[in-house]
Amino acid sequence: MYRVQFYPDHALLQHLNSDATRLEVAVSTLVTDVLKRHYGLVPESTRSGSELNSVVFDEVRDYIAKHNRGDVFDLLKASPTYAQIEMTYAGKPSAVRAKIGKAFSNKVRSGNFARVSANDVNGKNVKSVNSAATYILL
Repeated sequence: MYRVQFYPDHALLQHLNSDATRLEVAVSTLVTDVLKRHYGLVPESTRSGSELNSVVFDEVRDYIAKHNRGDVFDLLKASPTYAQIEMTYAGKPSAVRAKIGKAFSNKVRSGNFARVSANDVNGKNVKSVNSAATYILL
């Protein structure tokens, strides 16, 4: 992974911040998605990482609204979209699921997902049968 510095003007930065906030991703993720689409590195019909992140978080919110306190879940259980994300892309390992999982974990740990807590025992996250991090509804 490489680092590139870029200096957007005020108007562009406002649009980037607004879209990144709406999609619940970092500006760098949004910029990478836009550039990949622009240069044809992903098919037009493919959802970007930013779009997937937003859809998965919305599905998790819907799952939370429909389930009760004490329910233990992982992202595979709570989001049909997450469960359908391929583990490889163009024959190479894909980090899309891992990035979404990490973003979700960060949001839960910072209190941005109401009624959800990491399912920890003695400071270690309890893993599902799929070796995925689990969460518990409060």
